[in-house]
Amino acid sequence: MAHIEKGLGMLAQHDPSTVSPVQLGVDIKAIRGAIDRLEGQCARRVELFDREHAFGSTGDTSTTNWLRNNCHLSGFSADRHVKFARQLPELEATQKALDDGEIGIEHALEIARATDDMGVAAEAELLSAARSKDPAELRQAARDIRHRVDADSMARIAMEHSRRRRLHLYNLPDGMLGLEGALPPESGVALKLTLESLLGTPPKDDDRTQQQRQADALVELCTRQLDSGSLPRVNGRKPHLMVVVQAETLAGEPGAPAPQLEGAGPISVETAKRLMCDGTVSVLTVDKNGVALDLGRARRLASEPQRRVLVARDEHCVGPGCTWEARFCTPHHLDGWALGGGSDVDRMVLLCKANHHPLVHEGGWKVVEKSDGTIDLVPP
Repeated sequence: MAHIEKGLGMLAQHDPSTVSPVQLGVDIKAIRGAIDRLEGQCARRVELFDREHAFGSTGDTSTTNWLRNNCHLSGFSADRHVKFARQLPELEATQKALDDGEIGIEHALEIARATDDMGVAAEAELLSAARSKDPAELRQAARDIRHRVDADSMARIAMEHSRRRRLHLYNLPDGMLGLEGALPPESGVALKLTLESLLGTPPKDDDRTQQQRQADALVELCTRQLDSGSLPRVNGRKPHLMVVVQAETLAGEPGAPAPQLEGAGPISVETAKRLMCDGTVSVLTVDKNGVALDLGRARRLASEPQRRVLVARDEHCVGPGCTWEARFCTPHHLDGWALGGGSDVDRMVLLCKANHHPLVHEGGWKVVEKSDGTIDLVPP
């Protein structure tokens, strides 16, 4: 351990900015290899520590708890390390390959997971695959081997996947909606294909993360379904967004209450205006006593002919320097829909959904019409 500490100290004192890019790659590869080999040595010691119940003298109830409390590991990660360590004595060839740097720790974990189901007889074929495949490809190879060895077990696993399917929607403290779930492979692929289709090829200047792109695609999928009018009615009502807002709020009077989005609660007035501008939403305008003043117009989207005119005229988002294609844009009403503006094509422009349309609502940017008829966006 003293030699390892000394080596890490020397490495920490070395300035990587003085190393050539090629040498940096060599260093990274060597460091990753050392980490994998150290993981193997750690697993050998965890196995012995667990077998001897060495955690008992510390007050911990298991090796997993001891690892959590002493090695900065999550419960899931600690449990995975213990399971792997317990299998290691039966996987001598895998342990040797890990010690020799032929495979990484993730390969070894995948082999351990697969042999836990299929038995150690599959180790040799899995190890051979690990030497030429990355861990994700090895996982696929393990499924192929499992089907070849025991096709019935694949059917049982599929039934278990179906039983464990879930989608959990829950409210987060900050007002956002959280999603957590798991889908069987065929359902997961169906979802991924749908989202990838809606994502398309991202624009060159798209600075969204992949997670943000996928979230936007999921929202787009839901919006299209709501706008289609083909969803089954719920308690006799067509599913749609409903915003309840006081007239004083839309007029911008100080102290006016926040608009209410049915199913979510208070939202900003600018969010309400954006919803009225770029999607199908029912707007119920009420007075201070909650008496309905206007049931609003549920449909104010540009018609398909109007969209074609907008696409031919604007070609892409009219935001300064923005090149997002029309398919990523929504028609923005220059005369606020919330204040009675119509959907005349001469009074609409294309703004990208991900950036500029939110900017002119929640972001406080102003749409300014210049004398030559072009549009400029002015930040607050």
